[in-house]
Amino acid sequence: MVVPAMKRTGRRVALLGWYPEPDPALPPYIPNMGLYMVAAALNALGLPDLELKIWDESGRAPGEVAEEILAFDPDIIGGSAFLWSLPKILQVIDTLAADDPHRLIVLGGPSARANMLAHAPFAASADWVDLLVEGDGEATFAEVVSDRRRTPEVWAAIRGLRINSAAGFVPTGARDGAVMQALASPYQQGLIPGGGIGLMETYRGCPFSCSFCEWGVMEAPRNVRSPENILQEFAAMERLGLRALLLADAGLNLNNSGFESLRKAAAETDFLKTRAVICEVYPNSLREAHLEFLGNIGSAHIGVGLQSFDPAVLEQVERRYDAKRFPSLLAALRSVASVTVEMIMGLPGDSPDGFWRNYERARELGTGLRVYHCAVLPSALMARSPVEHALDYDPVTLKMQSCLGWSRAEMARTVDRLTLAAQGAGGAGGDYFWVFPPA
Repeated sequence: MVVPAMKRTGRRVALLGWYPEPDPALPPYIPNMGLYMVAAALNALGLPDLELKIWDESGRAPGEVAEEILAFDPDIIGGSAFLWSLPKILQVIDTLAADDPHRLIVLGGPSARANMLAHAPFAASADWVDLLVEGDGEATFAEVVSDRRRTPEVWAAIRGLRINSAAGFVPTGARDGAVMQALASPYQQGLIPGGGIGLMETYRGCPFSCSFCEWGVMEAPRNVRSPENILQEFAAMERLGLRALLLADAGLNLNNSGFESLRKAAAETDFLKTRAVICEVYPNSLREAHLEFLGNIGSAHIGVGLQSFDPAVLEQVERRYDAKRFPSLLAALRSVASVTVEMIMGLPGDSPDGFWRNYERARELGTGLRVYHCAVLPSALMARSPVEHALDYDPVTLKMQSCLGWSRAEMARTVDRLTLAAQGAGGAGGDYFWVFPPA
């Protein structure tokens, strides 16, 4: 690893994100909310010399984007790293850092992890990366931009970073979670393009610790948006002509305070009554208040993360489900919303025969079905799976190729069979998941 040299002191900032490649199973383009939240936090600082430009990309070649950013000549580049965006962002960074190694390179997002950058396809490009942001990035990145003294000694005092050094990416210590009420809004600042789908968090974190999921390593939620704050977001989204709302919370019903704020705000306006709402619901925590809320919005689209019917498989990944209550809870959800049950293909400890039994059972539920290809995410299975799981995965896409219970040949055959099944059912087969309409 390289030891970061003294960096530029200016505040011309380029923020870069990338939407996945066009995919028949994916929804239309959704703005990179994390990228815009960071931009809003920078704008809220009121720095007189801040020059900020956002590249929220979809479809363009990295070389073309790199040329545009070079023309902007940023002092700082911030990249929003997901498994689909990291390879392209690193290609852009290679060009920008080679042009001037004194530019500060910062990565945030779920793939901005030292174990991810250690993979052979990324290791050389990772040498250019000065800082990784871990956890909530708004305040951390704003602190980095604010201080013109851009040296490892200064960064060591900023919580929530990992600093590239001869010893690897060295942590500076955990930062307290963001206070939801204090976060600047990209919608209220008019940063996000109009139309399409809006995103909202009422809280952050998850009370569960499922090892296949990035949520499972986050703190349990401690603070939420107030009803008044949510109403301000609704008003800003309405001005932008947003036609639907995607709740980016771990679940509609996994934080009682967050749900109560959302419910109270919804009662004060017709915003949700005339729009689609997309969210996750955890059946075991379902209450009558949740059903009443869902029944009073324009069109509710619910994801239910089952993953598997098999308790032994779920135990391998620290997940639970109540077999006795699940049918009645699912029926209650179906009475007020369009429901899609979600499963994962390729979980450690599962098998092709077990998966297909669960698949057939899920198809009999009368709901939609979404099957995800198990991915070995940096803060999830990559960091937390025991050695007996014998994980073998693609180092770029992170898709599981073999593991406990699955050979490479069996997984490849299951992928092909799922694609044919989705097409035959009138659904869609994508790169990471398959969508099935109700049977």
